[in-house]
Amino acid sequence: MGKHRPIVWFLIAALTLPVVPGVAEEEEQEGIRRVGGLTFVDEVELTIANLVVYVTDKKGRAITTLTKDDFEIYQDGDPKQISNFKLYTSEIVRSELGVTTGLEIPGEPPVPDPTAAGGPQPVHLVLYIDNQNLDPLDRNRVLSQTRDFVRTSLHPPAQMMVVAYQRSFEVLQEFTSDPAEVLKALRLVRTYTGGRTERDSSRQDIVDRMQRVESERRAGSSRSGMGGQSGGEWNEIYNLIDNFAKESVNDLQFTLDSLRQIITSLTGLPGKKGVIYVSNGLPMIPGMELFYEASKATNDSTILSRMFEFDRTRIYRQLAATANAQDVTLYTIDASGLSLQGMGSAEYATASDPMMSSIGRNNYTDSLRFLADETGGIAIYNTNDIGPRLDFVTQDMFTYYSIGYPLQASGQDKVHRVKVKLRDNPAFSDYEIRYRPRFVEKSLETRVQDRVVSSLVFEIDENPMGLEVEAGTPAAATSDRWLLPAHLSFPLSSIALLPEGDDFVARIVLFIAARDTDGKRSDLVRQMHEIRVPAASYEEAQGKNFGIDTQLLMEAGRYKIAIAVLDPLTRQVSYRTISTAVHPEK
Repeated sequence: MGKHRPIVWFLIAALTLPVVPGVAEEEEQEGIRRVGGLTFVDEVELTIANLVVYVTDKKGRAITTLTKDDFEIYQDGDPKQISNFKLYTSEIVRSELGVTTGLEIPGEPPVPDPTAAGGPQPVHLVLYIDNQNLDPLDRNRVLSQTRDFVRTSLHPPAQMMVVAYQRSFEVLQEFTSDPAEVLKALRLVRTYTGGRTERDSSRQDIVDRMQRVESERRAGSSRSGMGGQSGGEWNEIYNLIDNFAKESVNDLQFTLDSLRQIITSLTGLPGKKGVIYVSNGLPMIPGMELFYEASKATNDSTILSRMFEFDRTRIYRQLAATANAQDVTLYTIDASGLSLQGMGSAEYATASDPMMSSIGRNNYTDSLRFLADETGGIAIYNTNDIGPRLDFVTQDMFTYYSIGYPLQASGQDKVHRVKVKLRDNPAFSDYEIRYRPRFVEKSLETRVQDRVVSSLVFEIDENPMGLEVEAGTPAAATSDRWLLPAHLSFPLSSIALLPEGDDFVARIVLFIAARDTDGKRSDLVRQMHEIRVPAASYEEAQGKNFGIDTQLLMEAGRYKIAIAVLDPLTRQVSYRTISTAVHPEK
């Protein structure tokens, strides 16, 4: 499959200043200074870094008896003073939201206010079914066990989205707290074919061929290594392994790119965010087990040097870093369950080396454990019954310590390492502590971009600048592209105009992104606009709107378009979204 094409390209066509009725100038108050139509006072912004910390016993059961004094926090190696501390349990969350049952909730379910101090955090979970890397029988077994998890655990403040991936991802169910809607989406997933069966068959064909050559050698019909009659066959086998690894690398890149898109779509959502990722595992080193088999069969260790050229540990680290940057926790499920290792083929009765089988197995589960560990999540593997392990995911959703400490904000995007410890106490020796070991301090612009992306899947009602957006009628641009005109406007009185020479000047930043009904998202576009008003026209301009006319070059489809306008000086941001169809057949 080729690379995803961008959905949208943005062309800023014109700037306009339509006149609206004037407004009277406010009187300047003592101690408050006027700048460009707005009043400013000095303020100090206190930033709190908030951590979600899980403490469990050896059996994974939550410990809920700890106090603020039992914890120690270090950021980048420096101790930090805990300023905010609260324990949440399922009972506390339900009580604070007024929820008596998670199964039948009359009317609109209560949603916690993420800005309220000490309130329970909203929970957004994505159930991501990776059909491309799943065996259908394993998938259906796991989904059957997942149904009970959905029925019992999906209630406010939790919402769940269902996504299916097969070469590209499809959103089967948007975020909802209704278990019935999620279960309906899971039934639909069963109609998808699985891509792992074909790949496993190709890998087994290569193993069978190696075993046949070895069987013939032991029978004395050929000589081992690169010489003799089998030399040509081993060259062919090497090429097959190499091609298998290359194809696996290509498939893996698409798989992780799609997973990354889902993770970034959650950026800016309030509260706790997680992805429950279901697959038969992903290779850390594509083709690793085949290279080991070939090296052992030919007694040629140089083959292993070629294997390490396919090491993709780096892209898993990048994915984990992306998840940490968006505060997304990964819960990974290996649908393979328990497996018998070292079984031989029926044709050649040659058992695979148990160590080689273990290497192959771990190659596909190490990635799942790594992603979960690096993001503070849980990896479920080596079990045919995932139900008890899913109980721990439920526990994570509603039972945790919320711990905050003052952060000396740098105003830039910066990664911080965090360490959380329990104080020295013999009673705590068997406790296990889990948290996100890294977090990203984000600049204002990055936080705005995050919320623009989030507004494509989650409604954000913040419009202090009075931003208005109107979409026009699409016009054909090429055989498969359409131009969608749009007009953005907001009052000039809502932004800061500063004196600069003979003019008053403001600089605003515009952000635009789009998402179609299949879940494909465009790149986010950032554009700076300068607004310049002659000093003589300043008072008149305070009663006018500033307008931006845009034309969006888009493929046919139905879209949700998200727009934000940022005034960096006042730090005000307005968000708006519109839904529109491009091309009537769509």
